Amino acid sequence: MLCEETRQSLSLYVDDCVSLPARVAIDEHLDRCPVCRAEVAELRSLARGLGLMSRPTPPRDLAASISNALYIEAAARKQAPTPPLGQRILHFLQPRLMPYTVGTFASVIMFFMMLTALRPHVVALREAAARQHAVLMLGTDDLSDEDLRSLGFYDLSRPVTDASLAAKRAPFGEESPSLDPQGALAAMTRSYAHSGESHPEPDDDMLVAAYVFSNGAASLVDVVQPPRDLRMLDDFESALRQNAAFVKASLDRRPDTMRVVFWCRGGAVQKVDIDDRN
Repeated sequence: MLCEETRQSLSLYVDDCVSLPARVAIDEHLDRCPVCRAEVAELRSLARGLGLMSRPTPPRDLAASISNALYIEAAARKQAPTPPLGQRILHFLQPRLMPYTVGTFASVIMFFMMLTALRPHVVALREAAARQHAVLMLGTDDLSDEDLRSLGFYDLSRPVTDASLAAKRAPFGEESPSLDPQGALAAMTRSYAHSGESHPEPDDDMLVAAYVFSNGAASLVDVVQPPRDLRMLDDFESALRQNAAFVKASLDRRPDTMRVVFWCRGGAVQKVDIDDRN
């Protein structure tokens, strides 16, 4: 056995409370280890000293003094005034209800805080569910464009109208007129972008200015930078003459007449600047 294992059992060894195999092993270790032998001798000396000590005896008047103290305490309680009923009930309930009251109050506060934090998300989910239910129950074919926009639903199978486009661009309509999706200018842009026919080179630029009137019609007033391929300018003028290129001023809530500068690149029309004062 090692010294650490032996020292854990030395107290039981001195009191003769170990099994025979353990005692034999400890004896073998003690024969070889003087340190553990000295510790055993010290433990046996301590045990002999404790055995020589006299057993303490209680005082003769201990029982009488305890009885007198109890009589005095009982007499003092009898002479004390009786507390009111409410105070006795409070004294009875306070150690029992206070922990539960604090826990309940804290739980209620946490519940209202979580409910307040989640309320916007719950409202958004409820509105989304209502919109989905309305679309599923009525079907998109039975709903008008205004109903679909109010429900936050856009049917990609339906053509874009001038009113719906102007409503979608409401924040910008006062400063930038909206193209009429059914107009010739929008059709020219789509044809250049999607058709396989020959069209101006993609890097060919053109910068022009036009007046846009209240009915959506436009008139070319200046060519700031002509294109290399003049077909682009001819197509642009032809589209403006065919029909109203923009939505009405009332839909965009813009001034009746506006000066608009266009940058055309390879047939794709982009409005880049608007200035009524210059």
